[in-house]
Amino acid sequence: MNPTNPNSQPKRILMIAYYYPPLTDVGCKRSVAFAKYFKKYGWEPYVLSVKNPDKAFCSLGDDMTPTGIYTEYTYSLINIYKLLGKINGLFSRFMGLFKIKIKRNYFNDLFSFPDLFWGWIPLTTIKGIKLIKKHNIDLIYVSCKPFSSALIGVLLKFFTKKPLILDFRDAYSLEAKKLIWISSRPRFRKKLDKIFETIFLKYADIFIIVTEKLKELYLRQYPFVIDKIFTIHNGVDSEIIPDSKLNSKYSKFTIVYGGLYFYEPYERNSEFFFEALSILKKGGLITNRSFQFLFFGNQHDSIRQVAKKYHVEGLVTANSRVPFTDILTIILKSHLHLIRNREFAIPVKLFEAISLNIPLLATIPLGEAQDIITKYSPSSYIITEQPAEKETEAIIRRYSPSSLIVSDPSADNISGAILDAMDKYRKGEICDNYVRDFLKRYSRENLTLKLLGILKDQLNIS
Repeated sequence: MNPTNPNSQPKRILMIAYYYPPLTDVGCKRSVAFAKYFKKYGWEPYVLSVKNPDKAFCSLGDDMTPTGIYTEYTYSLINIYKLLGKINGLFSRFMGLFKIKIKRNYFNDLFSFPDLFWGWIPLTTIKGIKLIKKHNIDLIYVSCKPFSSALIGVLLKFFTKKPLILDFRDAYSLEAKKLIWISSRPRFRKKLDKIFETIFLKYADIFIIVTEKLKELYLRQYPFVIDKIFTIHNGVDSEIIPDSKLNSKYSKFTIVYGGLYFYEPYERNSEFFFEALSILKKGGLITNRSFQFLFFGNQHDSIRQVAKKYHVEGLVTANSRVPFTDILTIILKSHLHLIRNREFAIPVKLFEAISLNIPLLATIPLGEAQDIITKYSPSSYIITEQPAEKETEAIIRRYSPSSLIVSDPSADNISGAILDAMDKYRKGEICDNYVRDFLKRYSRENLTLKLLGILKDQLNIS
């Protein structure tokens, strides 16, 4: 029931979420939080997720679904990534006989519409229709990626006439050079993706995006969504954030990073951090006894290789993924949280670090992520490729006068930021993050309330 109207019947929402427990990927957190807080505020969520996820893209764990949330799972008829990889390998070897080098898996482009997860569409669509009829569902929410889920949502709306909410955690087919993973696709694939995305957005009643910059890009390319596009940031679930006062710091000065580190093989600045550690080590400014960099993620082998390349193996500990609750404790005990992100994106770890009252060492583009850091984390360091504009400088002076922004992502500047942080910790000059104000805006509970407000205003649902 709606707490503000005890006589009303609870609204029922079907949530299509490929990434959902027991998967442990970061994409799960948003849907889990929405389901939990929908329930808290009088809605009845029904979650439909995948039974046999593609393990090449997903991490299975023992995470539990939120208490009291109705959840069902459907099978993907086929997970094609490995199959297409084998086919491409055979094709590459064959073409190699003619001295022709294949640089891209074109079989992925030919047989993955809307994406590699299309095997989940048939059974999930059928099950979704049954759930909508059985439980008298009021509206449909779809979390993307994968974007095959968006097609499921469109089909469910077509057959049931229920309102459709599409929630894009990433861009699908935007034309922007800095969205490298999109701009590098073959021309025929871009055209087909554009057709799919246009259909998705036309069928959607509400279109949710995770950053204001992506919202601007979508409005520029799809102006017809102007009355139904809204930004709901990823945020952080404040209920599971441990108390920072209950954890002491590591004895060594510690920088931590979790998740995806290398976005593209041709990134210009991906190794500057390790080069900075090499500079500090050669200068005798950090040693194995005084400093450590802790990495947690699937790219641990690549991290070890880069550390070896710069002769800083003793300073770097690269681990595989650990449970989410464990990484939160590790972050709390660290001194700096390293942040990297693509253009137009705000990594979830940024929201977590600010909530945990940890300053950041952010090697990021200027933009929305930088705005959040400078407003809420006064002792953080931002190393960027772009010079700060006057408006940005004014924001920095107002909100974060003690933060450091350097317009050159060089190893020297990164090493200088690390030394400055070590000195400030010794002198007790590290300022607390503005956690209370931050959570008022970016807690997932408040973001869910924002979404419920949008549904009430746009769809006349309360």
